[in-house]
Amino acid sequence: MYEAVGGQAVIDKLVDDFYFIMATDPLAADCLRTHEGKDLSESAHKLKFFLSGWLGGPQLYLENFGHPRLRMRHSPFPIGQTEAEQWLYCMKKALSQSSIAPDVEAQVFGAFVQVATMLIR
Repeated sequence: MYEAVGGQAVIDKLVDDFYFIMATDPLAADCLRTHEGKDLSESAHKLKFFLSGWLGGPQLYLENFGHPRLRMRHSPFPIGQTEAEQWLYCMKKALSQSSIAPDVEAQVFGAFVQVATMLIR
């Protein structure tokens, strides 16, 4: 999947677009609030590394930060249905702006839905 999306350059742009949307779109206000007091560039850096390995490319996150342990690492943040839906909204918009082929985009987004749903508590 890493090669199918276009590699690290496409992932980097996707994540940059995602965080720009989250920071500027009022429809993502609750999701943005979960990052309050955090440096979005640090979050973006980590998401780029995570997506690289998650999509089958270099295991950058694992090499730099250890196992992702998504539920544990997200446990301090209030992630409910609203936050998950807003996260997915931002990612869907970012994906739609990407150069990823529509069929691959649909597969990736489907996987994002599963992950976002898993993080709801």
